[in-house]
Amino acid sequence: MQGQGRKIKILEWSENMVRIELADEDHTLLVPLTSKLLENERVAIATYEMKQTLRSHPVLYVKMREGDPIEAVIAAASALVSEFEEFERQYKAAIV
Repeated sequence: MQGQGRKIKILEWSENMVRIELADEDHTLLVPLTSKLLENERVAIATYEMKQTLRSHPVLYVKMREGDPIEAVIAAASALVSEFEEFERQYKAAIV
């Protein structure tokens, strides 16, 4: 949807932990994001909760062994963007 930004709300943030509400998202984003976060050896816990799929917004929880949890989330999201762009490039090359 062009012109509409994602709604992200930081519910709790400390030196080594963050809880982020991601409006209008679901398992499609949260599963690969938590998986990518867990590839980072500095991340101790990366999980999310979604009380009701159709009515609630998921809450991402990240706890770090060391480092900034917000930076870890940004790095994981950026890595996913790169991987999806590479997949798209390879897919388009394969169907030509």
